Amino acid sequence: MSKNASSGSDVRRKPGNPQETLKEDNFYYAGFFAAEMTCSVIKAANYNPVGHYYYAVDITVTNADKALLQNINEVVMKGGGIISPVKGAYNLSARGKNRVRVVLDFLNRYPIIIGNLAKNRVALLKEAFAYLEERRGASEHQKKIEVMDGIRKKLRAIKEIGAVDRLYAQEPVSRDAIGHFLAGILDGEGSFGFKKSRDRLQPYFAAAMKDRKIIELMQEFLQHGNVRHRKDGIFHYEINHSKILQNVCTMFLTKYPLRHARQRERLQTVQRLLNDYTQNSTKLINPMLFREMI
Repeated sequence: MSKNASSGSDVRRKPGNPQETLKEDNFYYAGFFAAEMTCSVIKAANYNPVGHYYYAVDITVTNADKALLQNINEVVMKGGGIISPVKGAYNLSARGKNRVRVVLDFLNRYPIIIGNLAKNRVALLKEAFAYLEERRGASEHQKKIEVMDGIRKKLRAIKEIGAVDRLYAQEPVSRDAIGHFLAGILDGEGSFGFKKSRDRLQPYFAAAMKDRKIIELMQEFLQHGNVRHRKDGIFHYEINHSKILQNVCTMFLTKYPLRHARQRERLQTVQRLLNDYTQNSTKLINPMLFREMI
């Protein structure tokens, strides 16, 4: 296992296209992909010739906000993705070399800043893409089966047990790029609201993922909160302090804005109640007041 691998990306470098200017707020999409992305190598029977297999690379993000997925399709996939309904949400998929190439190009310009699970998924998809691009004929079919099945096995291991080939260093980007990246994470894996504490409700701001480095980056960025490793393998980050939460809400509603409509609504509700009832107080919020306002 090689440690601290890096893609070599730097938001401060000149883009490959001299006419292109890197936009720090586009790191939002890298964060959203890190939170919601599934990378796959699809294997299907090919009956010409009989006994052969067809492989297709696929990258899919899943979310309940269809309007947000439509925006991601336009910005990241240049309109080439397909949105389809699934139970309680929608999938946005880019399948096949041409569509996946567009997504990989975007993630080369705006890389996933940190996260060994997410970055290994992308690396494996790039490996599969490059192999399929170079070997198009049927003469090396058995070798193709071995390589593709090996990649599929590694992708499955990341999903099931979090096993990775490489550990990645954090991309050398600005603080603002990190802020937008974390907004994308929160739209995918964030949770905000109030929970019962005796006879009152306590505010909380949380995120939970298997990708430990992303959760640790969030804690480091916000300089508050606690991280715990749950029995199910998830790393859970949470802030409960009302004064701190007022600042965090403002940050992710204005400077690094959430774009998922329901997530913004939840965070705005938390902000409104904190501003109304905790301005010079650390008292917990009365649940009756919370019910009245939502």
